[in-house]
Amino acid sequence: MVCTRIGFVLVVAMFVLAHGCSDDTSHVVPEVQAALDAFHTADTSMHAQGVIDLLWPEYTMFADGARVGYEDVVDGSKAFMGSLTFFQTTWSDIQIIPLAPDLAISSFVFRDSILKQDGTLLQSKGPNSFVWQKRAGEWRVLYGDADHYPIDQ
Repeated sequence: MVCTRIGFVLVVAMFVLAHGCSDDTSHVVPEVQAALDAFHTADTSMHAQGVIDLLWPEYTMFADGARVGYEDVVDGSKAFMGSLTFFQTTWSDIQIIPLAPDLAISSFVFRDSILKQDGTLLQSKGPNSFVWQKRAGEWRVLYGDADHYPIDQ
């Protein structure tokens, strides 16, 4: 987990250096919150395309110790969401940090309860972080990081 967080910090530092800093970030938090809400809605409605539409094509993710690229996320999201009967996730401790007028980090703790069509119940919790980038007026995720841990019964 330490390597995951160090990698995340390095990615964020790279974006900050590439984009510079600006004082005009007052619009960032409400705009990213709206995009984050749309992501949550897509997740809980099991709408894979809705999730995919919130990712930039160069999206990558570090999930549970594995690097995953955009195409794998697209294919995996469609297959996974298609196998579900129910998906509930609650997000707590949400924080959005503006880095520039077109760049932000969101982080939260998730708690998932997922019922697959074959009757398998999956429950997990963990941290999630996204790097959001705004292009042509649209916020999408450029990088994600999540770790899933079992929920103690």
